[in-house]
Amino acid sequence: MRKTSGLRNSLLLLFGATCLIAGGQSNLLHASVAPSTFVRVAPGDEPASATFAGKIVSQNGDRFILRDDANEVWYHLDDQAQAQRHFGKDVVVTGVLDGRSDMIHVRNIVEVKP
Repeated sequence: MRKTSGLRNSLLLLFGATCLIAGGQSNLLHASVAPSTFVRVAPGDEPASATFAGKIVSQNGDRFILRDDANEVWYHLDDQAQAQRHFGKDVVVTGVLDGRSDMIHVRNIVEVKP
C-alpha cells in the first residue's frame, strides 16, 4: 500500500466536499423552480398549517400583506387575489409560513366578524 501525500488527501477531500455542496445546491435550485404540478409530496409529509390573525393592508399600493399589530409583524401573502377580496378587513389566514421570506402560502382567508 502506498502512502499518499497530505496535500493530495486534502485536495481530494476538498474536491469531494465541493461536489457534495454543489450537488446539494443544484437539487435545491431545481426544486425551488419546479412547477407545483410536478412537485410530489408523500402523504403525511405536508407542512403543518398554522393560523395568523391580522388585517389585510396594501403595501405601497402594490401588494396585499397581513399586518399583525398585536405581535408587531407583517407577512407577505402568496394568494394576492384572495387577499384583495379581504382588503381592509380583520381576518384569520390559514396557511404554511415560509420563515425565510415571511411568506404565508395561503390555504384559506376568513373574515373576522366584530
